[in-house]
Amino acid sequence: MRAARKPAAEIAALAAGCPVLVVSARQELGLDALMEHISPGETCVLIGSSGVGKSTLVNALLGEERMATQEIRAADARGRHTTSHRQLILLPGGGLILDTPGIREVGLVDADEGLSTVFDDIEQLARNCRFRDCGHSSEPGCAVRGALEEGRLDAGRWAHFQKLSQELAALGVKKDRMAQEVERRRQAMLQRVYRSAKKDLRS
Repeated sequence: MRAARKPAAEIAALAAGCPVLVVSARQELGLDALMEHISPGETCVLIGSSGVGKSTLVNALLGEERMATQEIRAADARGRHTTSHRQLILLPGGGLILDTPGIREVGLVDADEGLSTVFDDIEQLARNCRFRDCGHSSEPGCAVRGALEEGRLDAGRWAHFQKLSQELAALGVKKDRMAQEVERRRQAMLQRVYRSAKKDLRS
């Protein structure tokens, strides 16, 4: 339990404002605390790689072996892919939980507001920089760099913020390109319609 507290604290430092729970379905650890986050009529979803124990966790919350599971592999002590479809399960307390197949990647979609909410502390620091367009690298009077140097801002949290910001920026560029392509095709179609109508008038 003590060994688990340190990683939980480190994760909590990176995810300010987000509850971090240590849960073990096999040891029945943290299940009550998790259930407190699933209110009656509320739907929660389990996401994660194949074989990490999502279905095992659902069974533990249900108090019965309803979801199919498999033993971990002896060769590498990893779980095996079992769930092949999404399933919505009603829990004893009236909450709902969605068990999903393993996923390889989680992406960001329209997450600008969420990023600002989760990293509000960094947003507040950035507002105190000397220059409005501060890049937070070597500019004088950078409040973000000052907080990092003084230990008031965790370096891992700052790196996480930068990574997500870059991903959102790349997503925005991709969306702009897609919008431009849609508009180009629309204009091309209008030109074809116009030429066809003009040809018909001449004939």
